[in-house]
Amino acid sequence: MYLDNKRVLLLVYFVVTFLSACEITPDSLPPTRVSEMDGKAMRLVPAGEFIMGTDRTDPENTHLKIGTVKPLYKDQHPEHRVHLEAFYIDEKEVSNGEYQRFVEATQFPELPGHWEEGMFPAGTKDLPVTNVTWREALTYALWAGKRLPTESQWEKAARGTDGRLFPWGNEYQKGWANVGVDGAKSLMPGGSYPKDVSPYHLFDMAGNVMEWTSSWYQPYPGNDYQFKKFGKEFKVLRGNGFQKGGHYFLEAYRYAFYRTEARPDEYFENVGFRCVMPVTAPK
Repeated sequence: MYLDNKRVLLLVYFVVTFLSACEITPDSLPPTRVSEMDGKAMRLVPAGEFIMGTDRTDPENTHLKIGTVKPLYKDQHPEHRVHLEAFYIDEKEVSNGEYQRFVEATQFPELPGHWEEGMFPAGTKDLPVTNVTWREALTYALWAGKRLPTESQWEKAARGTDGRLFPWGNEYQKGWANVGVDGAKSLMPGGSYPKDVSPYHLFDMAGNVMEWTSSWYQPYPGNDYQFKKFGKEFKVLRGNGFQKGGHYFLEAYRYAFYRTEARPDEYFENVGFRCVMPVTAPK
């Protein structure tokens, strides 16, 4: 049975109208959601442009004075605009207790490097899970129905759209984040520094732990800096974490645009992660 032209046009009209009604708009997206699998609160980062990277330079060549190979800011050049689709991101970093539930649910055999007999140390349930490799973090994210953020997603979540230097604004505030000489110099439960909060109400993006991203350590478009580590050997870490000493106390490592790199099979006592989830139509 064939449809005449009028019926075809009418059918097309109703299909387009239905799809338009189902379209996800910024007003239809709740600002928060709770992940069904791991129970974590997540915050919406709306679609749109933001300012990524920096044009800052270090004419004093501080890296030569502190004995590091990479000049400050070079791998964060140039400042540029990036458009992202909307996504949800964990309000806080994944904790030991949350990671334990994942291990028990999946019988995942690889445990954080500092755990003993299949358990996190006593009294650390609410601390961010650390000593996990990139692949272990990714496995948790996939179990939770999420993924690791790209570094652009992470930076927008931390900086907002106005190019701010820190999650809370453009001026560094002593004691507002668990970072450098002003921090606890050890892990703290997520949200212990309530002023370390981004425009999207995300905690600890300036301090506590550095965080794995899904991105390979590559130069930004338009960056002509030649660095042997660029490629697909290292993953990007974003944010800063608690530090006990060393060059990470310097101002250059505090900024929300700061990036560094690590091999995916490495793990550290001050590196953890949080997850993202793509936007889907609200139920």
